[in-house]
Amino acid sequence: MVKPQGGVKSSKKVQPPFLSHEFVIQNHGDIMSCIVMVFIVGLMFAPTHALSSLFIAPQYNGTYIEPASGEGSQDREIHGYLSGVYDLPAIFFYSICWVVVHAVVQEYGLDKLNKKTHLSKISSFKFGESFHQVFFTVYSIGHALYLIAERSDDFIDFRNLWVGYPFNHRVMSAAFKIFYILQISYWVHQFPEFYLQKLKREEMRQKSFQSVVHIIFISTAYFLNFTRVGLVLIILEYLIQLIFHFARLTHFLGRKTLSTPLFKTFNIVFVLGRIGSVVVVVITFWYGLRQVESPFIDISAGNFNTPVVRLNVLLGVILLQLYLLYAFVSFHLSRFRENNAKKEKKKVSVAAALPKKEKKRQDSEGDSKKKN
Repeated sequence: MVKPQGGVKSSKKVQPPFLSHEFVIQNHGDIMSCIVMVFIVGLMFAPTHALSSLFIAPQYNGTYIEPASGEGSQDREIHGYLSGVYDLPAIFFYSICWVVVHAVVQEYGLDKLNKKTHLSKISSFKFGESFHQVFFTVYSIGHALYLIAERSDDFIDFRNLWVGYPFNHRVMSAAFKIFYILQISYWVHQFPEFYLQKLKREEMRQKSFQSVVHIIFISTAYFLNFTRVGLVLIILEYLIQLIFHFARLTHFLGRKTLSTPLFKTFNIVFVLGRIGSVVVVVITFWYGLRQVESPFIDISAGNFNTPVVRLNVLLGVILLQLYLLYAFVSFHLSRFRENNAKKEKKKVSVAAALPKKEKKRQDSEGDSKKKN
């Protein structure tokens, strides 16, 4: 018997045991897709429709009465959505959806690029992180700009970042509400991804801090009805992240003619973005909202504009911007020291090599004289 050329196919992978850790990691995209389909199918049946709607559909939909702003004006009805505790099931559901999207982007985009790039493990991790972040920030900026275009009257005047609080900031359109739910759920989905991607402790620590900070600040803007100023800050932050991660992608792809000017642009935009964020929150929380502040929190009216809340939010954003600036400056200083150390080392090695070359030259001249 002659064996077929190549023998048994070596590319055939051994399937891990059913529902083992390796099985879940390899098939997590399909598993999460099935869970999402269970919720969607639940909408089709009367007994489960209400429960499935709680996870999928935006809650607190209704018509709300806007109180009269002055003498001669009348109360008016506005249709929209509010924020509340019943948004937590939706955040859970859309976190699962983000896991599915993450798996699709990984399989059909990132994995194909990784086969062509042949990067090291550390570079591959950074490349993958930037690839996913570029995808997410492009979507987020696009969605945010659509919201501004949809409600352009609310953003033409800078004073609208605090005028009409809490009612005009509390009642949102469906697209506005879904934007915030998707933002929070995206950063929540990062935690199961630690397990699904088999991240190391150092990588988990770095991404955990980033995810927790985003969840805290975006949730504060959403649930405390600082939605307009929150949207402006999100656009500034994601614009900075988009430039940085796109620059890092081009760097790993070997496009230095693109990556070098992009990193320089990032350095400028990073500083300007931090200053801009501080200016926006100081004007909004220190000057604007102070004019209409309330001595007590009124949950029924959605008014959280008390001195304690307002100053803590202001302090939190400013401290975050200062920390990011400190980390940015520290990184560039350490890099500057490393470059100087390399230059000094190179100079010493060149200086040490010169006497050897001079000695060889003198020896060769002496040998030539002896021959003569």
